[in-house]
Amino acid sequence: MTLVHNGIEFGMLQAIGEGVELLCRSDFDLDLPDIFHVWSNGSVIRGWLVELMEKGLKDFASLKEVTDYVEDTGEVNWLVEEAIEKEIPVSIITQSVIELFRSRNKDSNAARAIAIMRHGFGGHPYGKSEYIAKERKTSRIHPI
Repeated sequence: MTLVHNGIEFGMLQAIGEGVELLCRSDFDLDLPDIFHVWSNGSVIRGWLVELMEKGLKDFASLKEVTDYVEDTGEVNWLVEEAIEKEIPVSIITQSVIELFRSRNKDSNAARAIAIMRHGFGGHPYGKSEYIAKERKTSRIHPI
């Protein structure tokens, strides 16, 4: 049950992160904290993750201050493995894991946005954590 929850969470984080990437590459001078404030109040996509994004954006003078390396525990990888084993398509969740891996290899505002939200709801570290990387490689529990 927890793994499925986390898989859904990854898909939602990725969608918000990609939206941030689009906004950052806009031809307009946009105020991201203001946009997320509006979205937090009555928008169809309002929710805790959007609120965390608004709060996180206010904590930094620039999104570039946030590392774009997104750490993870590997739990959602286990969900994808289970889905493959059972031949259940989970394309959005699988793609969100792949995008997380991509964050470790390039300059990405989407990854920075995801890092802000993950820090907001779980205290996940900004940037690489040797401890979590070790846990990801050594923990192989599959409680769905």
